[in-house]
Amino acid sequence: MDPARRIESGLEAAFAALPPTEVVRAARYATLGGGHRWRGGMAVAAGSMYRTDADECALPLAVGLEMMQAASLVLDDLPSMDNALTRRGKACVHLVFPEWVVALLPAYLVNLAYAVAAGNEQAPEGCRIRALRLLGEMGGRMAHGQELDLALARPPVNEAALLECYALKSGSLFAAALAGGALLCGAGEADAAELREAGIRLGQAYQILDDLADGPEEDSAYQDAGRITAYSLFGPVAARARAEQLLSEVSRRLDRFGPAAGRLRDLLGQIRT
Repeated sequence: MDPARRIESGLEAAFAALPPTEVVRAARYATLGGGHRWRGGMAVAAGSMYRTDADECALPLAVGLEMMQAASLVLDDLPSMDNALTRRGKACVHLVFPEWVVALLPAYLVNLAYAVAAGNEQAPEGCRIRALRLLGEMGGRMAHGQELDLALARPPVNEAALLECYALKSGSLFAAALAGGALLCGAGEADAAELREAGIRLGQAYQILDDLADGPEEDSAYQDAGRITAYSLFGPVAARARAEQLLSEVSRRLDRFGPAAGRLRDLLGQIRT
């Protein structure tokens, strides 16, 4: 089974164990059936550098990361944020479920993510605690990044401000994936610190590439209309070059790990394309 499908199955199993409440139905809707599972996949791939059974050992963390990502997307799509209409090919959560459900959902998903990741009996308790502490820190950074993202509608915005926003909003969860997956499987602090920095830069590059995939902000269908993005700040050619520069830095940081980082490099190549 490919990693993305394994993570999807892990998500389905986690939800299947829960009562069929309206909030759980919304959680399933927001989380299942879409996305590349990059963050969860990165956690497993990073863990594979330290344990041969990382596909099983890091799976609960991978599932938790995808739940946290889903929670962030629910918030990102709200009328008070991006006011989006669709996500992953279907109507956004706030257009499908009652307001009270949407209000409860992000907190529910984040707490469920911690419960799933903390309940992993395949990893030593100390490793779990280190990974969970990192996850909590990165979750706070994501909230800061969302606040900065809203400020991008108020020019002037320079390159430093845009990249700081992307480091926090997108880079934080990638950092939690790479460093958290490694810590869970026994990595030392020095390796985890290098992977954390790689994850932050990967998130910046990912967000730039996402801007390019969305297209020009002048498009009336563009959900980030009115905001400064990498597309509008750099232009498409320079933005692509900036993303490649960041991805090259990620690759250089992975040199530290030699052939053991092969699975991470494979995922990096997929994101690049």
